[in-house]
Amino acid sequence: MGLFDTIRADWRRHTASQSHRSIPALVVYRFGRWVQEQPAPVAKLGGKLYGAGLLAAEAISGVYLARETEVGEGFHLVHAGGINIHPDTKIGDRVGLMHGVTLGMGPDGGTPTLEDDVFVGANATVIGDVTVGEGARVAANSLVVRDVPAGALAIGVPAKVVPQLKTRLKRHDSIPPPEPDPK
Repeated sequence: MGLFDTIRADWRRHTASQSHRSIPALVVYRFGRWVQEQPAPVAKLGGKLYGAGLLAAEAISGVYLARETEVGEGFHLVHAGGINIHPDTKIGDRVGLMHGVTLGMGPDGGTPTLEDDVFVGANATVIGDVTVGEGARVAANSLVVRDVPAGALAIGVPAKVVPQLKTRLKRHDSIPPPEPDPK
């Protein structure tokens, strides 16, 4: 998928808030990934632009997202600010992060893997060589230091897995945007 296609996929996840301050961080990240794949002259100039863009985007959005991080399509930074993602972290498709989330290296090394359709609540921390399975949810203010099975909810410090919900949560991108206010 090309640069503009991946940016469009992220943009679609932000339909209700396309002026959101996390958008610059996502665009700069996608540009940085694209630059890495280009021939030397383009990569050199693009790398300098990326470096400046990364600093500006981090200042605007409060999101640290290095181009070395593997991020799937439709990444959604629900609220920007205080989001720190270790460059070795792997993030699947349609993942959503709230503000204050840290995805980082644990004391023994290793970084998290978030599979497709994962949602991480505000101020949650996921550290170490752990996998958060497809469709899993991490509650706000939780500390995840062990694997979370697919479809599960992890909550607490340290996080404990609670039984699956009887009804599957709707994916954020399947919820239609609010209707405009009739005037």
